[in-house]
Amino acid sequence: MKKYFIHFFVSGIIAGVLLSNLIILKLWVIFLFILFSVVILIYVLLFNPPTKTKKIFVIVLIIIISTTLSITRSFQTQKDSKISNFINQKIELIGTISGEPDIRSFNTRLTVDIERIKTENSIIKTEERLIITTNHFPQYKTGDEIKIFGKIQPPQNFENENGIEFDYINYLAKDDIYNLSYYPQVELIHRPDFNIKRTIFLIKNLFLEKAQKILPSPEAELLGGILLGTKRSLGEDLEEKFRIVGLIHIVVLSGYNVTIIAEFIFRILGFLPRTFSAVVGAISIIIFSIMVGSGATVVRSVVMALLALSSRVLYKNYNVNRALFFAGSLMILHNPRILLYDPSFQLSFLATIGLVNLSDFVKKFIRFLPNKFEIREITSATFSTQIAVIPLLIKMTGELSVVAPIVNVLTLQVIPITMLFGFIATILGFINQTLGLIFGLVPFLFLNYILKVVEIFSSFPIATIRI
Repeated sequence: MKKYFIHFFVSGIIAGVLLSNLIILKLWVIFLFILFSVVILIYVLLFNPPTKTKKIFVIVLIIIISTTLSITRSFQTQKDSKISNFINQKIELIGTISGEPDIRSFNTRLTVDIERIKTENSIIKTEERLIITTNHFPQYKTGDEIKIFGKIQPPQNFENENGIEFDYINYLAKDDIYNLSYYPQVELIHRPDFNIKRTIFLIKNLFLEKAQKILPSPEAELLGGILLGTKRSLGEDLEEKFRIVGLIHIVVLSGYNVTIIAEFIFRILGFLPRTFSAVVGAISIIIFSIMVGSGATVVRSVVMALLALSSRVLYKNYNVNRALFFAGSLMILHNPRILLYDPSFQLSFLATIGLVNLSDFVKKFIRFLPNKFEIREITSATFSTQIAVIPLLIKMTGELSVVAPIVNVLTLQVIPITMLFGFIATILGFINQTLGLIFGLVPFLFLNYILKVVEIFSSFPIATIRI
């Protein structure tokens, strides 16, 4: 039963989130669950029932405790938006830019942690976020304390071209964002001399700039997407082609990319003493996650990578399924709303379940494929993840990429080597521009190959079908 402990625990957490969202629960329900748990525990300890009965009681106890934890956490994360009381009014807000400025084609989006609302008569303290859309200049940076004066609007749900509605309101609410402001007056109050996030983002941008000097466009932008998840620099047309062929996951920094990078870090540090390399590796992976934005997919992959790292240090067996469910339970307990309102978390979790549990089954049907260059392995991994996520993708988008399995098989085998040589070429570019240009020929060939595959398959009339 120990083997499935984490599965029962996660089942309870999911049940708690669903109960909290589907019905209105009162505080007394939590106390009832706790009381029920205590009764079961006392019964098992005092009366020592038969082994089979004891196992059933323990399973029920695990589920009740985790459900109670989940419901309690859901109550804790429910917040009332104080800014929403001033909808469609011009108000003054003071806060700090918390994330990396999202520079788009015609504007910049800033996520601001609002601390104070200033009215004519009072100052109201709050802890919520606001997304503001502003011009490219003047430029603001992470950690800047700013004053905002403008009109506040609530977000609106919207439909895609297939008529599928995206719940944008709850998608933002999961991050405590309940309102937006378009082109307000922004004034810089204070810029700290040092900010750790700002420094990490600076390193990231320097890396991207150097990549653009040693590689042509759009290969440089694609490398930035594969290594650091900066898909917006690809441009809308190319990004759409990646979506059509079902390859957009490689440029939004999926769990696959993060796993490759984590494994690369582990191998580089392999010559160091085990404990020291583990600490350095863990810090490197955490810094990398901050650099790329710490989305749900990245966090899930990072938690699993850290668990793999700790298992190496402690000489313990690493079970991917348990690690996946443990990472998922931590993330849901931290923010229960991601279970229902974060597509990245949902797709990443399902894809990993498919990869881990369906690959061996799929391999039985593709024995005719050669093992050379890991073709059979990559093909089984691709089909396994596709099988797991297709139902949810159709529900979310209303369409199915027919060419996705083929395109993934043709491209995924070159992703690791592209990432490795692209990283090395960019680092060499910092040392010597000419050396970077020469070595950059290797990643250029692979990046160009990926772009050609995407270009060809996205042009097929039946590349996607609407469901």
